[in-house]
Amino acid sequence: MIITITGLPGSGKTSVARELAKHLHIKHYSMGEIFRKIAHKEHISLINLMKKERLLNSLDKKQKIIAKEYKNCIIDSRLGAYLIKNAHIKIYIHAPLDIRVKRIAKRDKINYKKALHETSSREYEELQHYKKHYKIDYRNKKLYNIIINTENLTVKQTVKKILKKINSS
Repeated sequence: MIITITGLPGSGKTSVARELAKHLHIKHYSMGEIFRKIAHKEHISLINLMKKERLLNSLDKKQKIIAKEYKNCIIDSRLGAYLIKNAHIKIYIHAPLDIRVKRIAKRDKINYKKALHETSSREYEELQHYKKHYKIDYRNKKLYNIIINTENLTVKQTVKKILKKINSS
């Protein structure tokens, strides 16, 4: 079973994907974690890394390859539901901007104002890239068969809701 998890930065997609993978005993791949590692290694901001289209395109290709190589996995990425045509379950998780920014500030150990600027800029750059190259807005909820607001949920509560929906379908 291939599962994609998509959401805006700070929505909890990687944390949820990691925990869900443990419950299902399958491998998890995070395009966001790969992206952050590259930015750290290159000593550039995520915003500047977003402007390197060649890198973004290679990450998009990488997740397609993963989905072909592994029949059971979870891929968390912005375009997973769009790029991974053979995904059995496509999940979209979301939360309000202020909640997401607080989570990002805590995760990245930066202040709220910086997290807000970086998050807003990154979201804008990503949306422009995806519209230009794929003619898609990954926030379109028609792409998903499970949609969950994580605003008032812990990771474990979110996973529990997902598992319940998976088991009922």
